[in-house]
Amino acid sequence: MRSLAAFFALPGRDRRLLMKAGLMLALVRSALHLVSIERLRAWTGHVRPGNRPADRIIWAVRTAARRVPGTTCLTSALALQRMLSSNGHRSQVHIGVARVSSGFIAHAWLVHDDTVAIGEEEHERYTRLTAWDARETLGSAG
Repeated sequence: MRSLAAFFALPGRDRRLLMKAGLMLALVRSALHLVSIERLRAWTGHVRPGNRPADRIIWAVRTAARRVPGTTCLTSALALQRMLSSNGHRSQVHIGVARVSSGFIAHAWLVHDDTVAIGEEEHERYTRLTAWDARETLGSAG
């Protein structure tokens, strides 16, 4: 109940951003099962003009990720990349693996302005396999 009261105490623009983040997380989660990873990467990483501050977008995705069931580190990283790139911010999604007694585990995290914005917990223990940059597409018109 306190969460609901806290939500309604937010300014309208933050409530809308938080709802958008929740919807984006659900959309990315579904897309991971329905479309190729190449298509999803292209969609999340296409930088377009925008004016929303990166820190508010990061806050919204981190907050919504705690409430959307089934959210994984990859879902969060891709949703955040989509929302950042839709507002003109560049970022990189990193995917790494670590060895554990039963084999390997994987982790995804997002870097924006040389700072891990999401997935920062223990990301140093993972060996990076790849990074996906958000970038402008030549010839695109927002």
